[in-house]
Amino acid sequence: MTAFSTDDVLGNRLDFEIARDDFVRRFRDAAVRDAETWLRREGYRVIDMDAGRWQNDRQMLSTFASALSFPGSFGMNLDALDDCMSDVAEAAYGWDPSETGLVLVLHGFDRMSEQIPRPAAHLQDILRKQGRYAALFGHRLLTILA
Repeated sequence: MTAFSTDDVLGNRLDFEIARDDFVRRFRDAAVRDAETWLRREGYRVIDMDAGRWQNDRQMLSTFASALSFPGSFGMNLDALDDCMSDVAEAAYGWDPSETGLVLVLHGFDRMSEQIPRPAAHLQDILRKQGRYAALFGHRLLTILA
């Protein structure tokens, strides 16, 4: 996928807006369904995760591993998540580079942040960092916090 163009700025494209917001953007619950519909129509793979149910970082890590097909050697810690998300950013697994990009939708993120604040903050940092890293390869890795 090529980088965005100046036409995308004028066209008010949702994907451009998310990328411009450092690859992670908060949405109100009412807007998430419309956003997901638009992104799927544009050829993105959209993966929904129920972050509001995560009561510890192990549940979070397990969900990511399953949703993105992490290898069996995944270390189940935040450093290992960062490493595997680098592979996802490079399109080694988790999505197909022939798709427009990958969008992770984390429903109930505020609840998760209340229950496990440090892992939630670290997760946001990882997703921002890996969104930027993916862009270096012309890949689009976007995150919606709902």
